[in-house]
Amino acid sequence: MEAAAAYYEVTGKDRLLHVMERMAEHIGKRFGTEEGKEPGIPGHQEIELGLLRLYEVTGKENYKDLARYFIEQRGKDPDYFVKERKKRGWVHFDMDVNNREYNQAHATVYEQKEAVGHSVRAVYMYTAMAELASLYKDEKLYQACCDLWENMTQKRMYITGGIGSTVDGEAFTIDYDLPNDTVYAETCASIGLVFFARKMLDNVMDGRYADVMERALYNGIISGMQLDGKRFFYVNPLETEPGVSGKLYGYKHVLPERPGWYACACCPPNLVRMVTSLGKYAWDEDETAVYSHLFLGQEAALGKADIRVESAYPWEGSMTYHVSAKIDELFTLAIHIPAYVKDLRVTVNGEAFDTAGEIRDGYLYISRKWGSDDQVELHFPLPVRKIYASTHVREDVGCVALMRGPVVYCFEGADNGANLQALAVKKELDAKPLVCTEGKLSGLTLLDV
Repeated sequence: MEAAAAYYEVTGKDRLLHVMERMAEHIGKRFGTEEGKEPGIPGHQEIELGLLRLYEVTGKENYKDLARYFIEQRGKDPDYFVKERKKRGWVHFDMDVNNREYNQAHATVYEQKEAVGHSVRAVYMYTAMAELASLYKDEKLYQACCDLWENMTQKRMYITGGIGSTVDGEAFTIDYDLPNDTVYAETCASIGLVFFARKMLDNVMDGRYADVMERALYNGIISGMQLDGKRFFYVNPLETEPGVSGKLYGYKHVLPERPGWYACACCPPNLVRMVTSLGKYAWDEDETAVYSHLFLGQEAALGKADIRVESAYPWEGSMTYHVSAKIDELFTLAIHIPAYVKDLRVTVNGEAFDTAGEIRDGYLYISRKWGSDDQVELHFPLPVRKIYASTHVREDVGCVALMRGPVVYCFEGADNGANLQALAVKKELDAKPLVCTEGKLSGLTLLDV
């Protein structure tokens, strides 16, 4: 369904789209609460997103309504999959039907307060919930999303935006259980987290959603793919040990190098579609404003304006927005300002812009009647920051992480020798950015600690 929608958007050809519409119609005739239909939910939540993509490109309300049915049906009968197995004798791939939390069927979506079960299934479901909350203006459903968001991002997410801490079921566990050396943090899970964050922004323009979206993009997603695109991480470890990681029991999933193939090869194409559709995550527009969620260098053809962004981010806190208005009336350019940014300086056409009172919920609002080539420049320093985990995260007590801008840095044996565990960061940190001039990392900013 998603492929059909994407192909139609890119080419204008609707043959595949019509095939998938007929499939959606067939599913809609089979499942539901009406007479002659049977109740049902998917084992792996994906169809909800597919149906919503069909709705986005066709405008047909029945697809949106069917997606809502599957979301609201979930958890009404926690024993649904137990009964299905007995009735059909089916064995679902890698699913214990008696573990109701594994596929988030243990309670209705309104009753779920914690992120549990298979992490990718979870965030795909949360994404559909958030989009439906926006489409239906459903405050109750949005609040259910907020409860899950708060638990996941504050108690069950790594500093990299990785989620799903255990290999056992590729799943969430309990609050603050975030081991670094046996971590799972599937690439697809971080991609799903970005999906979720983006749909939460459709409900409320709140910088905390854009902050997590940026964190996952820079640290939990693109890092999954090798620079030449030929190898990838399915599992994204925060700590590896040669001779242990990838070899010993309990660590065999934590590979120290990206493999060339993985039996379940969902992550590479998922990452590709994420990167090739970044425009949808970088921009938004409503009746009065254009929203910039990410500091990406790019060109955007929007309804109110064509905008070209020159950006040195994430290596420098410097970017310029070139705005060419298409309408002869006032509108607002709202730019997301990450929570870590201090000492922000802004100019509009070379003149200083007073940001006092204009930054609200993580967005800088600039309202004016725009011309044919107005320029908005943003500058802010990018000092190295020390980040500490909650003391409830037992593996990180006494430890510190280093960030500069949106990027989480790591120590590698190639630079620091074999016994990384013996290293310590000075209390008075004097870390300096260092632009790499050689090798595959040429042009990237490293840290000299």
